[in-house]
Amino acid sequence: MTAVVPLLGGITADMDRVTLDSPTGLQDVVLRRWSSEEWHEEDLVTREASALAAVRGCGVPTPQLLAMDADGAETGVPCTLTSALTGQPDLSPADMRTWLGQLATAQAAIHAVPDHLQTRWDGWHDGDLPLDWLVDRGLRAAAREAAAGPLVGEKILVHGDYQHFNVLWQDGRLSGVVDWPNAATGNRGSDVGHCRLNLAVLFDARTAADYLVMYERAAGVRVDRRADLRALLCFNLGWQNFIPRQVRGRAPIDLAGMPGRVAAAVRDAVDGLG
Repeated sequence: MTAVVPLLGGITADMDRVTLDSPTGLQDVVLRRWSSEEWHEEDLVTREASALAAVRGCGVPTPQLLAMDADGAETGVPCTLTSALTGQPDLSPADMRTWLGQLATAQAAIHAVPDHLQTRWDGWHDGDLPLDWLVDRGLRAAAREAAAGPLVGEKILVHGDYQHFNVLWQDGRLSGVVDWPNAATGNRGSDVGHCRLNLAVLFDARTAADYLVMYERAAGVRVDRRADLRALLCFNLGWQNFIPRQVRGRAPIDLAGMPGRVAAAVRDAVDGLG
C-alpha cells in the first residue's frame, strides 16, 4: 500500500481511495466501511454485490467488486473493496442540459438491466410523516391526497440512491455510477423521483422538471407520477443539515431556500397528477 486518500461526501460509510503496489504496477481501489453500530445489516453489502454483478457488462460504468466482508466477521465492520473509477462528482455543471441528459440516459440504462434482485424497494415514503416544511397548507393537503393510492406494479432494477452525489464525471462525460447498497427491485418512479428531489434540493424545481422530461425521453417510458411524488415528499428539514456534509464546499448551497425549491417541485408533481 502506497497511499490512502479519504473520499468526500459519504454519509452512511467511510470511504478511502487506496493505492496498492501490485505485481502489475500501481492499482487504485476503494475501501468502504460501514459503522458496526449504525449499519450492521449485511444485506447492504450483499445487495451492492448483487447489483454490481447485475449491471456489469450492460453499458453502465460501475466499479468491479473485488472483495467483501458482509457481516464484519473478518475485518470488524461490514465492508467492500472495489476497483476505483476515474472522475469526480460534478456539482456545478457548466452545461446543465448536457449534464442532465447524460444523468438521465445512465439511469434509463440501469432500469433496462434485467433484474434478479430479491429485495423490493418502492422508496422511503411514509404517509404518516408530517409535511410541516410545506408551508402552503392547501398544497400539503393536495400532495397527501395525490400521493395516496396504489403504485404501478413495476419490477425493474433500481439503484435506490441515484443522484448527482453518486455519479462521477471526467472531461464533461459521465464516467461512473457508484454507491449501490440500496439497489433493489422496484418502481422507476421512486428512483427517478429521488433523483429529482436531490436536483431540486441543490438546484431548483425547473432543473428537476427538465430531468423528468429527459429521463422519459431516454427510457421511452412514462414514469409513475404517484411514485415520483412520494419520493419528493421524503424531504424534511433535516436535509438542510446533511446536504452540506455531502457537498463539502464543492458547490454553493442556498439552505434557506431549500424547502421552497422542493415545494415548487411538489406543486409541479401534484399538477401533473391532476
